Parts: sequence; structure tokens; C-alpha cells
Amino acid sequence: MAVEALKLIREEEEGDRKLIEEAKENAAKIVKDAEEEVKGLKEKAREDEKILAVQILDKYTKEGEEKKKAIMKKAEAESKNLKTRAESNLNSAVNVVLEKILGLR
Repeated sequence: MAVEALKLIREEEEGDRKLIEEAKENAAKIVKDAEEEVKGLKEKAREDEKILAVQILDKYTKEGEEKKKAIMKKAEAESKNLKTRAESNLNSAVNVVLEKILGLR
């Protein structure tokens, strides 16, 4: 009877060792799977970051181009206005210079 009890205890211990070993293997697999998933999520986050950076760059590039066009349009209008004013004052300026040179006044 004692031999049978010892045999049962040994079988139970062996069964417990197997269960512990299986639990360790399962835990290791869970950790490995989690690490792989984290690695995948990090890679996806890097890709998303690159895409977002390109989108932001495109947005501000377009806004910059629009502002550049508005500034250039305004500058061209001011330039034309100054040119028109300069041309209208040109005759007067030429007359004043000629009068001074020729001593007409």
C-alpha cells in the first residue's frame, strides 16, 4: 500500500511537472506573440507617421503656394500702379529737368 501511495505521488508529481512545463511554454508563446504584435504595431505607427508627415507637408506646401500667389498678385498690382504713376510724372520730370538745364525758369 505504501508503495502504491508513493507510486501515485510520483505520478502526480510527474503530471504536475508536465503541467508546469506546458504552462511555461504557453507563457513563453504568449510573450513571444505579444512582442511580435508590439513590433508590428510599432512598424505600423512608423508607416502612419511617414504618411501623416507627407500629408502635413503637402497641406502646408499648398497653403504656402496660395499665399505666394496672393502676395505676387498684390505685388504686381502695386508695381503696375507705381509704373503708371511714374509714367504720368515722367513728362513733368523731363520738363523740369529741361527747364533747369536750359534755364527757362
